[in-house]
Amino acid sequence: MDLGHRGGKVNHVIVVARNNLALTKKAVASALLQDVPCTVLVVDNASTDGTADWLRGKDGIHYWVENKQQSLARCWNVALKCVWAMGGKHALVINNDVELRSDCYRVLRDHGSLFVTAFPVDTKAEMGVPGDCDEKDLHDRPYPVFSCWLIRKEVTDRGCWFREELYPAYTEDNFFHLAMHHAGIKAICIDLPFLHHGEATLKHCDPAEKSMILRGAQKNREKFKREFGCYPASPEYSALFR
Repeated sequence: MDLGHRGGKVNHVIVVARNNLALTKKAVASALLQDVPCTVLVVDNASTDGTADWLRGKDGIHYWVENKQQSLARCWNVALKCVWAMGGKHALVINNDVELRSDCYRVLRDHGSLFVTAFPVDTKAEMGVPGDCDEKDLHDRPYPVFSCWLIRKEVTDRGCWFREELYPAYTEDNFFHLAMHHAGIKAICIDLPFLHHGEATLKHCDPAEKSMILRGAQKNREKFKREFGCYPASPEYSALFR
């Protein structure tokens, strides 16, 4: 796959899609409308809703299609390795159930942190408009949001990668956040809004897949507790970062 910096495109947006084609189209459209030149890379994680066919007919993006569903963590790792191999120094990673403001990449990149995320909102009205906030006043929030995050290569250079055994998803963000903390990397969430159509995969998948996702999520939570003595999103979890 060629992700070379044609036309000076040194910014990369990664979108991982598992079904929900209608939302994927919106996510990709918002990625393509960033106010800095971006290469957009879509990972189709074995979707069954025609996502692969749509990607094959879509100009202006790069993509690959997994024939068998992989863990979300693996999709993120492989995509990041691809960007780094092509000389990328940072990447914006988004779920396929989000929509971005056109200034999202630029503001997160220019913030300068090694790992920085935007903040989810529920309506387009809450997104505001590009340029409506003073970037110097984008206050930090306590915990990162792993639906829209910018990562610099230095993070993975310090050995922080996502745990690929956490299939199909859930808690890979908690493991990763703690790994960054142990590596001396502060993960930051700033008051830059993005639209999040929350948990679209669970809401729209068939009962069999939903059951599989929920079983995997609970298994992954138990794995986290075995390793760190607590569940994510608990007071004990918060104490791990003190």
